[in-house]
Amino acid sequence: MDDGSEIVAKLPNPMAGPAYYTTASEVATREFLRDVLNIPTPRIISWSADRNNPVGAEYILEEKAPGRPLGSLWCQWPMKFKLEIMEQIVEIEQRLASTKFVKSGCIYFRDDIAEEMSSDNAIITSMPWNLSLLKRFKLGPLVFSDPWRGDRTHMGMNRGPYNGSLEFIEAMATNEMRFIKTHARPRMNCHRSSTEPELPEEVLDLLDRYLQLTPAMVPPVGTDDIHSPTLWHPDLHLNNQSAAVMPLFYQCGIPRMIQHRGTVADDWTLIKLPEDYDSLGRSEKKIDHDRMSETCHKYHEAETKSRNPRHWAALQLENSNVRTQPSRLAVDVWEDRDVFFLRRALLSIVELWQDLCPGSVICPVSFSEQELALHAAEEESMADVGKILRLFRDNWGLLPNGMVDPTEFDQIHTAVAELRDSFIGAADDEAEREPFARLWPYQDADS
Repeated sequence: MDDGSEIVAKLPNPMAGPAYYTTASEVATREFLRDVLNIPTPRIISWSADRNNPVGAEYILEEKAPGRPLGSLWCQWPMKFKLEIMEQIVEIEQRLASTKFVKSGCIYFRDDIAEEMSSDNAIITSMPWNLSLLKRFKLGPLVFSDPWRGDRTHMGMNRGPYNGSLEFIEAMATNEMRFIKTHARPRMNCHRSSTEPELPEEVLDLLDRYLQLTPAMVPPVGTDDIHSPTLWHPDLHLNNQSAAVMPLFYQCGIPRMIQHRGTVADDWTLIKLPEDYDSLGRSEKKIDHDRMSETCHKYHEAETKSRNPRHWAALQLENSNVRTQPSRLAVDVWEDRDVFFLRRALLSIVELWQDLCPGSVICPVSFSEQELALHAAEEESMADVGKILRLFRDNWGLLPNGMVDPTEFDQIHTAVAELRDSFIGAADDEAEREPFARLWPYQDADS
């Protein structure tokens, strides 16, 4: 600008979610953070969630925060500054964890969300609130892209707000069942069979079992209340932001800037450097990065344990991944071809049923010997493909999606072709070669 200030203009990425709701919710959430919770966020200068404006698209104009993204500086900073950042993160997390909502969803301004899609913004907290500020906000549907994309847009999915953890967990399955019944068709899954298609009815049966297992996906009610919906940042790292009001046990984790390598001890110590550290080369000094990352992780845990008991309780929840993984995998399970992983997650629930639901009746779900055998065969097939992916990742840095530096394309393409011929040639007969070719993870774009 003429006065030297800088303004950021944001336009919606189609992958981000429904443009109207995503824009409206981001603005409202950030003002809630800034005005209600006193968490500093860049000031929003102007915005519109209605694409019928002179710009022709939804937009947000906001002030540019001073400084540089932490991701570009993190490795250069001394440990003292990194630990100060950890303290600030824990302070923000403590403010978030001290705020409990009655329902789950996303935050909107009252005038931007229809009455039938919203719920009053009831909050339970020990902190003093300015009631006139709170009246500006309501809870509405979640804006993450999965239940809004493609054919799902007009299908009347249950996108919230949700009454309690169980309703949210059930909605992830019932939404997918509605889509599968309407749009899914039989398809081939070469990890299972080269002749028998995978049927939508099989996945619907799996989701029916999911619904019977939902009691195990919600942890027992305890004194620290990790069930109440809480405004949180489920993808916190140095260069990102997003937020949703969800059950705390479902969202909580360690910031991704910190490598998770163990649990905190009351008397935590730093990793010791080798005696010849100064004489090591640059690549060998990676241990210093790991040492600092380990220190930051343990410091974050120690500060959380001391200052944020509710977050700490969520982090200490046993089998938390076993409980939450099915509801994450049920979303778009058919289109994302995650049926195997959903089945594996449900098998884990069945195996640990008594630990997850102590004192309950016998597990309501079982899998037949034939189902287990088919699952094991599919797992073996996927493991073979995984070995191929790891081989090219470790030797050439090749990503699973096949992206490669143009200068290395010819070399890697030749190596991929040679190994592909060897892989297909290992088939026992001609009938087996076709499914082997389909299983190969790197296919030419025109194949």
